[in-house]
Amino acid sequence: MCDKDKVYALYFLEKMTCTEIAKEVGVTKQAVSKILKQFPEYAEEKERKKQENKVRHNKETGEYVKQKRMKEREEEEGLIAGMMELQRQNAVSMSKKRTLSDDALVKSCINHYRYEPKNERIVFIEDFGRKPADLPKAIKVHKKILNGSYEYMQNIEDEKWMSMTEKRALR
Repeated sequence: MCDKDKVYALYFLEKMTCTEIAKEVGVTKQAVSKILKQFPEYAEEKERKKQENKVRHNKETGEYVKQKRMKEREEEEGLIAGMMELQRQNAVSMSKKRTLSDDALVKSCINHYRYEPKNERIVFIEDFGRKPADLPKAIKVHKKILNGSYEYMQNIEDEKWMSMTEKRALR
């Protein structure tokens, strides 16, 4: 048999488990439990250890669940980002009609297009050769764009006039 005082000291003072005490003393776990039941404070200590283990278990389970959710969320976000990129690429590749910004439209119209007031549109001038495939043959315009075109052309003419005048003055 084993020493009751040693089992008492290991369980209550060293805070060892029944399994650890059984290995150290060299008896079965059931024998250690039988010895410990003889002490009045055993039930209270056993309940306290159960509560500690329950709290530790809940904390570890909570951490595990949190890590699992974070991993799943990261995977979902990655999938969503990939799907959004594919959707954007497909939208770009499937779009046939592309629009020019007002500024680009005005700049491209200066040399290669002329305005037809009757139809309120700008038409490509065939005198310049073949029309590039990415430019439309005719563009229906709003008067705001047309005014911007006139202003842009006027600025270019003003710059030409200024540079020619400066050249003459410097001679």
